[in-house]
Amino acid sequence: MSLCLERKSIRKYKDRKVDDAIIEKLLMSAMQAPSATNQQPWKFLVIKNREILEKLSTVSKGAWPLKEAPLGIITLIKKDIKREMMAPQDMAACTQNILLEATHQGLGGVWIGAFPREERIETIKSIVDIKDDATPFSMIALGYPEEDENQSVKLRYDPNRVQVIE
Repeated sequence: MSLCLERKSIRKYKDRKVDDAIIEKLLMSAMQAPSATNQQPWKFLVIKNREILEKLSTVSKGAWPLKEAPLGIITLIKKDIKREMMAPQDMAACTQNILLEATHQGLGGVWIGAFPREERIETIKSIVDIKDDATPFSMIALGYPEEDENQSVKLRYDPNRVQVIE
């Protein structure tokens, strides 16, 4: 099965640190994402600090997995880019690449949205003191899955949503 069909949202993690070599692979995969005119609008904050992760877990109703995750990654949109309107697509692709690489590395993760919600963006900025050179796009809680690792993925393919034009 491909990584796309294996990936699932994991919200509970074992109390086990993620090795720096794996973190680097996650970030390498993120930076391989497609990008409009190759602008690569991304920057990343790798959060290992327990206090900061706990504060980030309050940013939104769905951010609670960060409270006990051993690792969080915040994706940021750089301000000095040429194709500003294309940046959200680029950022979504890099966030997805992190989640796919996490699956490949035996980790679990969940995407926690921030952009374009101003209240979330401002809260994240205040917690991690992000300067005005970048805007938070997403947060990703990551770790070794506490949930049943054999839990099956629910396939979502629905042929009724496909129209073929020949």
